Amino acid sequence: MNPTLQRPWLWLIIIALCAGGCTRIFENDHDAQSRKALQDLMVIQEQFHKENNRYAKNFLEIQKYNLKYHSGIVYLEIQSAGKNKYRAIALPAESITARVFAYDTSQGGYYEMDEEEVGQYVLGALNHIRKEQKEKMIFDFLSGGMLICLFGFGLRMFIRYKEPRTGWVWSPYFMCLASLSLALAVLNHMNRQTSFSTELLIVLGIGFGVSILCLILASIGLTKIPARGEHHILQGIAICTIFISLFSGVILAQSYFTYSQTKANTLYFK
Repeated sequence: MNPTLQRPWLWLIIIALCAGGCTRIFENDHDAQSRKALQDLMVIQEQFHKENNRYAKNFLEIQKYNLKYHSGIVYLEIQSAGKNKYRAIALPAESITARVFAYDTSQGGYYEMDEEEVGQYVLGALNHIRKEQKEKMIFDFLSGGMLICLFGFGLRMFIRYKEPRTGWVWSPYFMCLASLSLALAVLNHMNRQTSFSTELLIVLGIGFGVSILCLILASIGLTKIPARGEHHILQGIAICTIFISLFSGVILAQSYFTYSQTKANTLYFK
């Protein structure tokens, strides 16, 4: 028997980590541009401080450093500056995620504002944004519940009907739930404003690869099920794995080709 199947709870931990962590990589492109603009400003401010023994109070003083960002998308401001301290903020001009980034020497440097402080900068749209975020959270909880049910069903059937040399059926079933969790997260969180970071591309590639692997293994496992005897459960698990793998693979591939087109507004200028 596959030694991994002897520790079925390991699969639940993997699925839970995928479901809980994958949503964090779907970053809005405008948020990514805002964060990058602030980080570029931080580097320039340190260079300016070395040359002038103080921080720049406005963008005219650092004009020679050629700070570039999309001024129609990113709102970047140096709120205060002195000899040894300064504060700057950055956020999308039309925020749809209520994320605001800041650098404040008195607060330890770079940080992302919490919900209370964000309310000072994202005003009229904040309630609408919170409502959308709540709806996405509900979808995530429902998706997580469905995954737990699928895992519990598979675990129960595995314990009840486990037979020698059936790893070709059970291993891909539990594996495909991880790629399914990613596919559900993609449906809920990915859109045309998603920033396709290296981390996101890697995760999508791994998820698609797992889907294809599970599809192949489940297909092979279906052919290896003995013709004699009652093996309806094994056949059902194999067929279920094939459908889940197809669903996940199609969702991941379609989402990539739909949303990964180069965005015209990602060019930085000021």
